[in-house]
Amino acid sequence: MTKVKYFMMALMVGALMFVVPSFSNAADVSVTRNFYSNDCSIKFEFSGLTLDTTHEYEFGFERTSTNQITNWYSIKEYTKSTAVIEVNTSKEALRNVMNAVDTGYITIKDKTNDAVVLQPYAVNLKIPYLRVSNYTVIPNKMQFSSQSSGTIRIDIPLRNQYNSKAYYQYEKITDQALVNKYKEIKSKNGDYMELENLIKAETPKSNWNEWGLWLGYSTANGMNGHGYAQKNVSVPDSGLYYMWLYFSGDGVKDMYGCILVDNLEAEIALDSISLPKTRTIEIGKTLTLTPTFNPTTTTNKIVTWSSSDTSVATVDNNGKVTPKKVGATIITVTSQDGKKKASCTVTVTAASTSGNNGQNGSNSKGDTTKKDNTTTGGDTTKKDNTTAGGVIPQTGFGIGLISVIVLLIGGSIVGFIKHNKLKEI
Repeated sequence: MTKVKYFMMALMVGALMFVVPSFSNAADVSVTRNFYSNDCSIKFEFSGLTLDTTHEYEFGFERTSTNQITNWYSIKEYTKSTAVIEVNTSKEALRNVMNAVDTGYITIKDKTNDAVVLQPYAVNLKIPYLRVSNYTVIPNKMQFSSQSSGTIRIDIPLRNQYNSKAYYQYEKITDQALVNKYKEIKSKNGDYMELENLIKAETPKSNWNEWGLWLGYSTANGMNGHGYAQKNVSVPDSGLYYMWLYFSGDGVKDMYGCILVDNLEAEIALDSISLPKTRTIEIGKTLTLTPTFNPTTTTNKIVTWSSSDTSVATVDNNGKVTPKKVGATIITVTSQDGKKKASCTVTVTAASTSGNNGQNGSNSKGDTTKKDNTTTGGDTTKKDNTTAGGVIPQTGFGIGLISVIVLLIGGSIVGFIKHNKLKEI
């Protein structure tokens, strides 16, 4: 029984050794993609391959992971471990695969030896936003035309002829990171494809408006399906907007994308920022510094804060300074582009003590200082409120009190004398 067991295990290992080699490099292979044209053409860059630079290589591109390749295309750029494969949508067969599925399969073959190097490998065919048309950003009120030549129109190459419809809707962009990045790229005439990772992933599910016109036609190189937006692009308010696009038709996959509509107000540049030169703060208290912008109407008031010595005091994103120990530090505010700065020297002092042991505004016992509270301005009466230690105030009440005390003492003496006389008797 044990021998049979070992025999079966040997058969399984042998079978695996026979099957696995054709896929042996698949686990080590990775791929990246880059859209290099507004017609949605893609370059797939494979790495982790094992190639011979003296050989010729081809690729197949199909909808399914079968080995039945209809067409083979030459690979022009490769090394011992990498290959660049261009899926050019100007070729009808390649475009038809992209039109039909979101996942395609690429097979690599050694043409010299007529041997498959890489079994069908899954690649992502979803079209990212900003590559669905020949426009990335358009100004508000831009006019598109339905004319076929010499006019502004939105072209969608990845569509079949005559069987598609196009829809649109607007959505104001509230993501400030996206707006700021857009402004940055715009200011330096950069590549708007840098926005791709910031574009919202979720597309609208309803409330679509049909375009005013959708046409399709075929050209000599097989490019077909040109969409024309409504004649006037008009967003409801100022700001940066998505113009969401949706394409649908028989025999082709639904396609979503967007164009950005720029209806931003004119930028007002920042000339300078200022802060108080110096400020003082005690341990246990806080201080908030408020920058002054020049001009006050500048568009971008986003700033950053820093402290030259955080062991003395720290500052948060709102300019709030919190002291840590006695000393001095420089608090600096910087504009978002880093070009404008202002500083304030903040001195931290020890916490102060307050109070005078309860003696504020009062005189201690035995104080003989005379206080003259005489008032003038029509009233010439002198008011003497003098008090002194051991001196009885000279008032009627005081004289009466003295008289009573004298009578009591006199009475006591008389009584004492009479008492002694009675004892003698």
